Amino acid sequence: MRLLCDLRVMRVFHFFRVLLIALLCSAGTAQAAPSFILGVLPIHSARVLTERYEPLRAYLEKHLRQPVRIESAADFRRFHERTLGGDFDLTITPAHFARLAQKEAGFIPLAQFAPDHDSLLVYAADRPLRDIKALRNQPLAVIDRLAITVTAALQHIEAQGLVADRDYQVVEHRTHASAAYSLIGGLSAAAVTTSQGILQIPDDLRRKLVVMKHIATIPAFFLITKPAISKRQAEYLKRILLAFPAEAEGIDFLGHTGYNNLIPASEANLKRADVFLQETRKALN
Repeated sequence: MRLLCDLRVMRVFHFFRVLLIALLCSAGTAQAAPSFILGVLPIHSARVLTERYEPLRAYLEKHLRQPVRIESAADFRRFHERTLGGDFDLTITPAHFARLAQKEAGFIPLAQFAPDHDSLLVYAADRPLRDIKALRNQPLAVIDRLAITVTAALQHIEAQGLVADRDYQVVEHRTHASAAYSLIGGLSAAAVTTSQGILQIPDDLRRKLVVMKHIATIPAFFLITKPAISKRQAEYLKRILLAFPAEAEGIDFLGHTGYNNLIPASEANLKRADVFLQETRKALN
């Protein structure tokens, strides 16, 4: 009788041990759920980039019901390489990169920030630049030569008779703010920036800048996703992105970035980047 009782106890113990192992394995699997990677163009330091895009990261995590992580790259070239390599599930990228990814690798444009970007040529208030030709033999501060706003500026300057790296020097900086510091410190004669970029520059520095020339109006950043995504997933992602500006996280995000909306990506706006693709391909190669 006692032996029978002991056998029953052992069976119960074995059952609960198996159940516990199954639960632990299930929990381990849940914890190992893959993260959704949000790729963001490196236009700020890693710290500022993370802070700026935290509202969007949190919003996506809530609606996708999986961990969302922000990643970037050391520069624009490596960021585009990572995009094409499929490192990001959702990529926030400039119009010319979005167009190349769409045309050459089948990436799917979902949404676009509004309003448009612009390309501005600025100088220091205490060292005015007479005209563009006064850039000859002088340094021009930019954030990255692969930035579409920089490509537009270099094309405009070349139309005025000055060729980059022959008639003037192009000096790259990590952020719009560091380009502005270079300008105010006398290390550059002019700088290329944008209206959104100026908003990221400290107030005391911003007051020392003068916009010399509005060079171009360019589509703002696009949000694109990988070609392997299902149609249903792409539609859901697009739907939640377009709803983002009306949510608390979206209002917070837009208030710090100089944008006022997220709109559906359009072929017409993507085509506006086509005039920059030849120069972009040349720079990438």
